[in-house]
Amino acid sequence: MSDADELGPFPSSRVVSAVFTRAAEFDRSAAAEFDCAMLESLAGLVVAHRRMAAARPAWDDIVLPWEEATTLPGRPENRSGADPFDCACDEVQRRMLSIDLEARRILGPPSPDSVSHHEGLGAVFGRMAHLYTISFDRFILDGPEGLNRRQLVREYAAYEALARDLVAGRKCLPALSQRPAF
Repeated sequence: MSDADELGPFPSSRVVSAVFTRAAEFDRSAAAEFDCAMLESLAGLVVAHRRMAAARPAWDDIVLPWEEATTLPGRPENRSGADPFDCACDEVQRRMLSIDLEARRILGPPSPDSVSHHEGLGAVFGRMAHLYTISFDRFILDGPEGLNRRQLVREYAAYEALARDLVAGRKCLPALSQRPAF
């Protein structure tokens, strides 16, 4: 059985990595080149994360969209909407929601005996896109220790395990109403 068969309708971690790489190489135009809504949103996540990094290079202390938060990352309540960092954050949120909606469409109603996963697939991919972005540009940004790259590899493995559980009906995605309000 191949990786694609085991993950059913979801992309393997190899495909996710290839999408991230292509999006990082070609930036904005890459997101529109994929003929699948989920892959397009994946590419868009990397593009948006790169825009966030370009707008605010030292943003490690910002609460990221998949972390517990009550507002968007770095977003003051009275923001103008014209700040490039805030616009990129909004794009990340839209892409993550798009992934969650597409995953729900693909999976259909959850099995009654499935256990709800603690986060949506959009948050999983958002975290991987962030790790990819802080690890790679045209060169490796992560340093010789490769802490972020190692975490990214762990995230790829965790994603594949989750995708298998979702396809098999052992787990289901949380209700969209259970997502943190951003």
